[in-house]
Amino acid sequence: MGYNMKKFNSCVLIGVLLIGLTACDTMSPDERRVVGGLGGAAVGGLLGNTIGGGSGRTVATIAGAGLGAVAGSSLAGSSGNRY
Repeated sequence: MGYNMKKFNSCVLIGVLLIGLTACDTMSPDERRVVGGLGGAAVGGLLGNTIGGGSGRTVATIAGAGLGAVAGSSLAGSSGNRY
């Protein structure tokens, strides 16, 4: 039962993040980078925690959060450029 609850929580978190990103259209590029970085860190940490096992789970969670933050910030900063 613990695995199903963790999977459910993961799906809810991703859904909330996706819904929250719909407000990014009215944000400045810097605000989008911050939101993208936070969302990327959350998703990356979640994936790292899921992939990691045993004593390496903490390291995988931290690495996933760090990489997710960088990727999310980069992707959010490069999108939505209007000229």
